[in-house]
Amino acid sequence: VSAIGLKKRGERRWLRMKSLTKNNLFLISLLVPVILLLSMTIKPLATINYGETIRLQTVPVDPSNIFYGDYVDLEFEAENIPINLVEKTLRKKLEDNTYGSYPQDDLKVYILLAHNNETNTHQVTSLSLSKPKSGTYIKGSLNPYINDGKVRALIPIEQYYLEDDTGLELEDKARNGEIIATIKVRNGYAILRSVE
Repeated sequence: VSAIGLKKRGERRWLRMKSLTKNNLFLISLLVPVILLLSMTIKPLATINYGETIRLQTVPVDPSNIFYGDYVDLEFEAENIPINLVEKTLRKKLEDNTYGSYPQDDLKVYILLAHNNETNTHQVTSLSLSKPKSGTYIKGSLNPYINDGKVRALIPIEQYYLEDDTGLELEDKARNGEIIATIKVRNGYAILRSVE
């Protein structure tokens, strides 16, 4: 086999590899966005299918919006936590922040919950900076200030959309303390399923 023949074979092989590489890159560029989008659904679907169902007392704030239709902004009773339910290390950190010297706006926290048989809802048992090893909890963020002996932890579920013309009825029920949110929780991740 001559050197020229080997050179031509090498060039043909290189051209085939180059075209395969272009095809592979094209396929990869198509698949990556699809895989990313599908991966974003894993956590919510796992929470809906395998998460624990809890019920929290809520207080709606605003019943409607011209652009979005009827919805309620939800505020949970579990978001206003008495300072005595805050773990010691976090409480000390908050007490040291009396002049707003803490560098962060919000702290990532875990709100531990327990079922109350009398009200058939879940209520806060403690607030912690560290992830609990067991029990029911929601991951939230904490405004690092103490106000009237309570701290405000925000649960990242804020709005619930409703059928048209039902927001005012729901707001009336809320004024009487009749609104309960049903939430699915798994590993601190929460999804609002319904309000009643």
